[in-house]
Formats: sequence, structure tokens, C-alpha cells
Amino acid sequence: MIFGQEAHDQRNARDVYQKRDYDSYKILNRKRNAHACIMSIVFIVLYPLVAISIHLPIERIPYLKNTYLRDKVPAIHVPIQVIGFVMMVGGMALGIRIGHDLGYLQHPVHAHPVIGLLVVCTIIVFQPIMGLLQHRHFKKTGGKSIFAYLHRWIGRCAIVLGMINTGLGFQLASHDIIVHTRTYVREYVLLGFFVSVWFSLVVYDEFRARRPNAVTDEGKRGALDETTPAP
Repeated sequence: MIFGQEAHDQRNARDVYQKRDYDSYKILNRKRNAHACIMSIVFIVLYPLVAISIHLPIERIPYLKNTYLRDKVPAIHVPIQVIGFVMMVGGMALGIRIGHDLGYLQHPVHAHPVIGLLVVCTIIVFQPIMGLLQHRHFKKTGGKSIFAYLHRWIGRCAIVLGMINTGLGFQLASHDIIVHTRTYVREYVLLGFFVSVWFSLVVYDEFRARRPNAVTDEGKRGALDETTPAP
């Protein structure tokens, strides 16, 4: 009777231990899924939209040019950036917790957490400072400063690194869990779409900015040719 009771207690203890392991595994997977979803949304959707918003030709769209959207920075750029910033900080906290639980922050350190921390810390430290300094300069002079270019190019580099790091994150996760093909397809279809729109608008904006200068230069050259006597 005593031996039977001991065996029963041992089975109960084993079941409780296995259940705790299973519950811990489920919680860990939920954290990983949440981290992947949050960071994918931030770096594949929200931050590209932040960059795209600056180049939107709203002043050329009849139904939008007279609305509050004509002020693209306060109406579109900043609100999306704030949402992405908050989500990114939460995703980073989850990532640090996951890296600690799985030993990713110990030697040898994997590329995904290193690049992730570098990108997030760069955005947290430099982007708000550069943006505020440029805003102050714009209010005083109405033009761009070195801070505008730093804000732009640091942001662009950070977004591209964040996009690359999503792929590295899936690669790292695939070592011990199954990452379905549909996940890769969904991520890279969205990535290709937003990057294509972003690149197209940047090229269009640059072409539009240079075109008046080109016309003016041609006019000046024409006037010079008319007033200069032939040799």
C-alpha cells in the first residue's frame, strides 16, 4: 500500500513537472510570436510608411492638397513614427527576455540580437534628437540643416538593417521551431511592396526637385547664347 502510494505520488510529480515544462514552452512560443509580429510590423510596414509619408505628392492630389494632410510631417510622419517607436520598444523588451531565456545573449552571440539592439538603440537615441534639432532650425530659418540629412540617412540605414534583421530572426528561430513557408512569403511580399513604393517615391521626388533647376539652367544657357556674339 505504501509502495503504491509512493508510485502514485511520483507519477503526479512527473505529470506536474511535464505540465510546467509544457506551459513554459507555450509561454516562450507566445513571446517569440509576439516579438516576431511586432518587429515585422514595425520594420516592414510602419517605418517604411514613415519614410514614404515625406515623399507623398499630396500637393498634387486635388482632394488632399487642401486638407490637414498637406502638412505631411505633423499629420502623417510623426504619428506613425510615434506608434512604431512605442511598438519597437515593447518588441525589444520581449526580444531581450527571449534572448535571456534561450541563451542568445551569451557567448557565442548571434547576429540577430546584436543587430536588433544596435538598430533599436540608434533609433531611440539619435532619431528624436536629430528630428527635434531640425524642427527648431526649420522654425527659425525655414530651411534644412545638417540635422535633417542625418535624421534622414540614419533612419534609412536603420530601417534597411531592421528589414534584414527580420530575416535573420526567422533564420535563428528555425533552428528549434518550424517557420512555415507562408510566413516567409507574407513577409517578403510586404517587404517588396513597401520598398518598391518607397524607392519609387524617392526617385520621383529627386527628379521633381532637380527638374526646375534643369529648366532654369537651360534658360540661362539659352539667354547667354543669344547675347554672346559669334566668334
